[in-house]
Amino acid sequence: MSSSEEKWSNQYSENSAYCTVVNCKTNMDTNEYARDKLLPLPFSTKDHHKTILSYHKLKISFMCMLILNALLLVVVVICMLMIVPNISTMDDKTPPHTSDKLQDHVTCLSIKNKLNRLYRNGQMVENVKDDDKCSMEDLMDSFVQHVEDVMQKNKSLDSAAFHLVTNNTYTDRCQDSKTLHCLKNWKLSMNTTKISVKDEIIEVPSSGPYFLYSRVVINAKVNSHVNDMETITHSIRSSNTGHHFSDVETSMVKCGVIKNTMSHISYIEKIQYLEQGTQIKVALDFPKDIIMQPSVNSGAFGMFKL
Repeated sequence: MSSSEEKWSNQYSENSAYCTVVNCKTNMDTNEYARDKLLPLPFSTKDHHKTILSYHKLKISFMCMLILNALLLVVVVICMLMIVPNISTMDDKTPPHTSDKLQDHVTCLSIKNKLNRLYRNGQMVENVKDDDKCSMEDLMDSFVQHVEDVMQKNKSLDSAAFHLVTNNTYTDRCQDSKTLHCLKNWKLSMNTTKISVKDEIIEVPSSGPYFLYSRVVINAKVNSHVNDMETITHSIRSSNTGHHFSDVETSMVKCGVIKNTMSHISYIEKIQYLEQGTQIKVALDFPKDIIMQPSVNSGAFGMFKL
């Protein structure tokens, strides 16, 4: 190569791009060329057939869904056409619920039997006949009065308190003892609840903790001159069964005898939990030579619920 040609070749290589043909196939088929060049490298013919099959399945599923929706719509329309006329017919045949019809189903006697009392316009009705009819207002009035009575009763039980007095001469023996003398003939001086008082026994109205107290005025005549001091026992006794009373609180008092007489005031108190129906009594124990004398309000007993 001449020097001029070598110079020209160097200039051309510096100013021109160098191209090289690689893997040239002159006899390549057109379809094969399209698959090789137009489709992505990871996408094969098998994947292409799967895509076409999925498309047809989706189209069939969509058509089935449309057919089912159309059938469901037809069923709903038929049901509406059959039910709506029947509803209008039932409304025409159903009798109206008037207050007169309700009154026929409420008898005054049934209200009184269930609620124990019958009220009309806030007034209690005493005489009720079998065929008397009552309105719903009468029923509600009676029910309200019944609820108020129950609430008042519960309130009185929760705040139970009473005070009793007696002028007993202590000559009678207690029913459960041969030596003790019980205070009897109790008279109710103050109360906030209904209690049961039977001779010497007082029944607890409701269960709970109570503050109990008892006061006794001792006014006695002593027949013996041997002792200058006499002992008297004052106690509050209780029983859950009505038998076998036991002491809740006891006080022993020694009194001086002056001119064959003795006088003293004994007071005891106790906080005790008592069950409903528990029986309470106040008792005295003194020697045989002592004779109790009458005294106004000689005994007192009371309790209140804490």
